[in-house]
Amino acid sequence: MKIILLKVWKYLPYKLQLILSRRFVPLFQVFTAAVILNSSEEILLVRLTYQRKHPWGLPGGNLERGEEPETAVAREIREETGFEISVKRLLLARNFSASGQIGLFYECEITGGAFSPNEEVAEIGYFHLERLPAVRVSDVKFLKQLMERVRPPSAA
Repeated sequence: MKIILLKVWKYLPYKLQLILSRRFVPLFQVFTAAVILNSSEEILLVRLTYQRKHPWGLPGGNLERGEEPETAVAREIREETGFEISVKRLLLARNFSASGQIGLFYECEITGGAFSPNEEVAEIGYFHLERLPAVRVSDVKFLKQLMERVRPPSAA
């Protein structure tokens, strides 16, 4: 059922997506996302199959009932990408009050596995901030903030 919903979802108008998500998703959610940088200071992003306008973003997803955030981010990364990760530390907790969501952003490191596309994630890539794919304009500043928390600029 989930696969069918994901295939139909990307063709629905954005306003209808918002209405339906409020109907089927609780008004308050907590989600986790992984911030993974490679040695070239590039950030790992995933291209979601069900997003048309801005398909690229951080890997992650919602907590399940009773689940710890660190467990949720590891589970979501495994489900979305096939990678095993180690969670290093919480970088930022952010309240998205307009959407009723709390985001927990963790610094993570890939420890194993191999990328395997699935019904949610079509591809992955590492990107410099200057060469980001189709992400929201507001996300560029936020991604920069997260990257600076992982690797603060050296004092000059």
